[in-house]
Amino acid sequence: MADKNGRLLMELLKKPGNSTCADCGFESPEWASYNLGIFLCTRCAACHRHMGAQVSKIKHLKLDQWEDAQVARIKDIGNMNSKLKYERWVPPSYRKVDKNTPQVLVEQYIFSKYSREEFIHPERQSYTSGFMEGYLMKKGRENNQFLPRKFVLSEIDNTLKYYVKDRKDPKAIVKISDINVEFAPSKIPFPNSLQIDYLKDGSTRHIYVYHDDPQTVVNWYHAIRCCKLHLLQVAYPAAAECELLDHLSQDFIREGILYKTGPSPKVGQPKHEVFK
Repeated sequence: MADKNGRLLMELLKKPGNSTCADCGFESPEWASYNLGIFLCTRCAACHRHMGAQVSKIKHLKLDQWEDAQVARIKDIGNMNSKLKYERWVPPSYRKVDKNTPQVLVEQYIFSKYSREEFIHPERQSYTSGFMEGYLMKKGRENNQFLPRKFVLSEIDNTLKYYVKDRKDPKAIVKISDINVEFAPSKIPFPNSLQIDYLKDGSTRHIYVYHDDPQTVVNWYHAIRCCKLHLLQVAYPAAAECELLDHLSQDFIREGILYKTGPSPKVGQPKHEVFK
């Protein structure tokens, strides 16, 4: 019985859509969720286990024993049908995952997809409203300590503001259209973190923030991306959406200070450089 079911699973893997992970697209998945009826890579299968068996029940394709009903469930659903259901209303600005995506983004994408069913019920997508307000732990410029700061994101005003303590006036006002936001940069020793870059007076400035709750940070990340897309669509109405998506956010491979020569080659001046 086990050999027959094992052969059936290998045959099902060959069907369109099943040869890659249902969540990240990684080739040759070795796991499956037998109640959701999908094939998964090792990394995404671990995230499914983290959701709990009440949401997703995981088995290895070769190392575990499979019952007839479990194989039949996968045969009935498969990756393509699952995507039609669970990815029905993914916001265009939402960053989908691949093999290079930071782990927290992978986990929260899977939780959003199956546990919270945000892409079945778009009213649950708080990050698409164009407004977000809340507290994040911000790194101080002088002492490098992280302290709670209130942040307000407003698409209507094209601003991201943050406030120090209970002051009415914001400490800083940044244009959303000028922002680049990087998820989990190496500079911050927290996986649930953001680096927000912007220009001020001709120089690149940085805001480093994190939150203990990964969903909170991921929501801020996608809220900024969503606002940027809407603002770009207004500024460039004739541009294709796929072209604008490339300008929402970029993760940097390496970032730091280099000495760069000015007009006079004799003197090197420190310049902040970013390598992609």
